[in-house]
Amino acid sequence: MSEINVYRVSSSLQYGRISPAARIKDGKRQPVFPDDIKQEDWELYPIRLDENTTDVNFIPYYVGDDFVVDETAKSLLQPLIQACGEFRPVKVGERLYWWFKCTARYDCTLKGRLEGRIGIEELNLWAEVNRWVFDPSRLREAPAIFHPYEMKTRLLCTDVLKDVVEKSGLVGLTFQHLWNSTTGGEWVKRPPVLGPIAAKLGKELEEKWEKNKKKYGLLYDKLKDKEGIKLI
Repeated sequence: MSEINVYRVSSSLQYGRISPAARIKDGKRQPVFPDDIKQEDWELYPIRLDENTTDVNFIPYYVGDDFVVDETAKSLLQPLIQACGEFRPVKVGERLYWWFKCTARYDCTLKGRLEGRIGIEELNLWAEVNRWVFDPSRLREAPAIFHPYEMKTRLLCTDVLKDVVEKSGLVGLTFQHLWNSTTGGEWVKRPPVLGPIAAKLGKELEEKWEKNKKKYGLLYDKLKDKEGIKLI
């Protein structure tokens, strides 16, 4: 029986970021998050575009592990992940991207075996998981991409999705290895936001921006229609 791997899947800030240009408000003029808007109420909202955003297939969107995909990536992945969520349009100039709002939550961990910090114990919601432990029998039936019950801001996948993306040559998704059915879980920790390590990571990010800008080009520079875009 083949080994099973689990990864955290996300886009990376080294490719920039897209987010709504202002706080979206509901019919009562109350601020709401994109995640709270029903699909039938979704609109083409003005957007903010990080000045370092490059012209790649997957770009970080809003917060957490969420991302938008271009038409090429959508055509490739839709048959695989359509059942796991919704593709919502995001207009960037004359281009149309799609925010993949994952709606699949899947319970596949071994309770009592995770290591980290619990946020709300009675709901089994974790603030940080340093080592994941999964049930292999559950993973064999797992969706192609899903939120674990313990952390709704995390997107996880197995080799099913990773192999398709990597073989396609599309750019922008990263896969952080979390667990292997033979060797177990790897220790992962959030990077610091202050101190010398944070400064070093910040410098490395700037270097990646410069490298990606030369390799893929800045998205803003390639757009003919810049209406509705706030550059940050």
